[in-house]
Amino acid sequence: LVAGIWALDLQARQARDTQRKLNVEDVETALRRSLNLTGTLPPAEEPTWCGTLTAPAHQPVRADVEARLRETAKYAKPEKPFPTDPRFGGSAKDYLYVKASPVSFELFAELEAERTDRFLVPACGGTSIAYDYGLLGLVRNPL
Repeated sequence: LVAGIWALDLQARQARDTQRKLNVEDVETALRRSLNLTGTLPPAEEPTWCGTLTAPAHQPVRADVEARLRETAKYAKPEKPFPTDPRFGGSAKDYLYVKASPVSFELFAELEAERTDRFLVPACGGTSIAYDYGLLGLVRNPL
């Protein structure tokens, strides 16, 4: 019985990790669309930025990202929710977006089944947070 419960819990954690990776890739798609259309990442008026897109204080940045996300077929229907962490959504452990420059970004997620603490990221103005999954995006201009 204990082994069965453990196996089910592991399956649930792995399923949430898969969803996290897909969500982060969706946000990456939105950021790249924004960059292609505007020449900069959101927020356009800031050269750098850091935070979780679900924090109430970051609503304007989320709106910019969501506008580009809604242009994709997957998110075209308004009832499709904005991608948030399936367990930690709306908390400090939600996906972290770092705009490192007008044309480079980093996205991070904390996993449950595949814990590695591979990325030690200085939290926006606070202590560092360890993340297990990250996407790093840099657009290079041709010479």
